[in-house]
Amino acid sequence: MPDDERLKNAKFLCHRFCPPSCILDKSLGLHERMLEVRPHWSVQRREEQHKRIDLGEKVPFDIALPLPAKDRGFAETALGVELFREIFECQHCGRCCSTPGAGLVLENGDFERIARFIGSQKRLKSLCRRDKDSGCWILRQPCPFYDRGCTIYPVRPLTCFQYPLHPPLKEMPYHLAVDAFCPAARKLAKETLGWWIICEGNWARLFGSGRESLKGSVYRRIP
Repeated sequence: MPDDERLKNAKFLCHRFCPPSCILDKSLGLHERMLEVRPHWSVQRREEQHKRIDLGEKVPFDIALPLPAKDRGFAETALGVELFREIFECQHCGRCCSTPGAGLVLENGDFERIARFIGSQKRLKSLCRRDKDSGCWILRQPCPFYDRGCTIYPVRPLTCFQYPLHPPLKEMPYHLAVDAFCPAARKLAKETLGWWIICEGNWARLFGSGRESLKGSVYRRIP
C-alpha cells in the first residue's frame, strides 16, 4: 500500500479510536513535555504560522485545529467540540454580527424561536429574505439584532451558537475547523499549534513507521 494511503488510513483510525486519549493528553498539556524532547515545526515555524493565521483578519478562510471533528457519524468525537467550547474565549467583539455579508440562514426551528422571542413573525420576516430554492429564511447582515451586544442571545440562531466552528476542511476531514475571521479563534489556533505533535505521534504509531515523526508526510499547512 502506498505511504499516502497508509497515512490516510492511520488518520482515520486515529479519529476512530483515539479521541478520548487525544483529548486527555492535550488538556493535560502532554504536548509541552513532548516539545521539550525534540524539535517540532510548531516551535521552529511558530512565527511563520502565526503570520499565516493572522491573515484571517482580512482574508476569509478556515483553520484546522488539532481536535477531533464530529463527523463520519462517530458520536464520541464530540469530545473535541466539548474541549473546544471549554477553552474558547469569545472576545465579544461583535465582528461576526456587525460585518456585512450575504445573510445568515435560519435553520429548522430558528425562525419560530426568534419570532416568539421578539413577539412578531411579521417583524422578523421584514428583516429576512426567503430563499426560493431551499425555502429557508435568511436573516440579513449586518445582523439587525446586534446593538452593542446580541439582543436575542437566548434564542440566537444555531449557526451563531456554533460559531466559529465550521465543517471540517477537505484536506483535514478529521479535525475541527474554525473561521479565521474570528479573533478568538485565531488566538486559540496559535495557542494549540503544539498539539499537533500529539496528533503526529498517534499517526506515526498507527502508520507503523517506527519513527517519532512522519516528517514530510504530515499536513503542516494552514490555509
